[in-house]
Amino acid sequence: MQTETLYSNTRYTPPATESPKQTPPKPDLFGIQAAWLHFANEIEVRRLAKLHMRMERRKRGLDDLISERQRIMNRCIRRMRRSNGKN
Repeated sequence: MQTETLYSNTRYTPPATESPKQTPPKPDLFGIQAAWLHFANEIEVRRLAKLHMRMERRKRGLDDLISERQRIMNRCIRRMRRSNGKN
């Protein structure tokens, strides 16, 4: 029995006596190093990929908002210092 992975172009053929839990480790997916991830089927991995992309977009959006807030805060602090004579 041959199992094809989503993660590489190579094929792995487990020996007949090997249980499914002893398959070679898959590369870290989506920055997750969890044992349960090795038991995800193809549909679940695809769904995890979509969720990962959504989460990354939200993180980038949040990072942009935080950096904009930081710029506004720094401008206000400079104005406050100038008004107090602390250049």
